[in-house]
This record gives sequence, structure tokens and C-alpha cells, in this order.
Amino acid sequence: MLNIIFIASGLILLFIITFLKYEYDKEKQHKEKLKQQNISIEIPLIHLGGHPYLQSGDRVFLQLQNNKTIYFHKENTDTGNKILITQLTRYEIKTESEIHKDVTLTRLLALGIFAFGIKKKTEINNQYLILSYNQNNVEINCLFQYYGDSRELGNLISILNKIKIESIQNNSII
Repeated sequence: MLNIIFIASGLILLFIITFLKYEYDKEKQHKEKLKQQNISIEIPLIHLGGHPYLQSGDRVFLQLQNNKTIYFHKENTDTGNKILITQLTRYEIKTESEIHKDVTLTRLLALGIFAFGIKKKTEINNQYLILSYNQNNVEINCLFQYYGDSRELGNLISILNKIKIESIQNNSII
């Protein structure tokens, strides 16, 4: 009986190790593919609204390419032109509770003194990326829900800031 338990445990352990190795190799291949395509960051997002070539609820990957352009990758779909970093007018991360706080003043104006008596919803801290840019003299404001490691989204904002600063410095030198 003890031998059967030992063998079963070994088989389960072998299965887990094999699965983890497969996932690691798959992730490594994906990173190599991104590197070959000059994609420095790929971030998973759910489009909530605003992008002219995406539907609400579309799962996309924001790809930062060559540190100059942003592209929203969706499998087998053309999501429009690449967005130059210099076209960005706004990019920020907000949590759901921060977005609700922005609406509090409006609520106060609409409900008056009674706004303080109405219970607020429980705080949910999903992260959202607010992205605005100009394309062909049209201002586009997009809202995306983020799912994944929160550090990744903060890293994107840092990189975008750095690229914008460097592009301004390079233009002022010329």
C-alpha cells in the first residue's frame, strides 16, 4: 500500500514538473518572439471604450514597439494604425475607487446635501488605463481595464514618461 502511494506521489510530482517546464518554455518562446518584433512591453487589457477600431470587451495586448509606437494587438484583427508616443496627450492609471471619487463632486451637485446620506459602493480596486491621443486631428480617449501584475502597468507609465522627455529634449537640441 505504501509503495502505491509513493509511486502515485512520484507520478504526480513528475506531471507537475513537466507542466511547469512546458509553461516556462512557452513563456520563453513568447518573450523571444516579442524581442524579434522589437516589442519591449506587452500588457494585457480589456477595452472598455473609446478606441475606434475595437469593440467594448475586446481583450487586447498593448504593445510598445521600438520605444516609439503603441499598437493594440488582437488576434486576427486589424486594430488601426500604430500610435506614435509623441501623439499621446494623456496616459494615466486609476483605480476604480479613484474614478468613483472623481464623480463624487458631480454626485454632490446632483443630490445636494442628500449625497452624504447615500451609501457608497464597496471599494473595488481594479486598475484602469486612461489613454488619450491625437490621430489625424481627431482626439481619441480610450479606457482599458487592466488584468495582470500591477507593477507592469506602472512600468509602462514610467517608460512612456521617459520616451516623451527624451523626444522633447532631442527636438530642442535640433
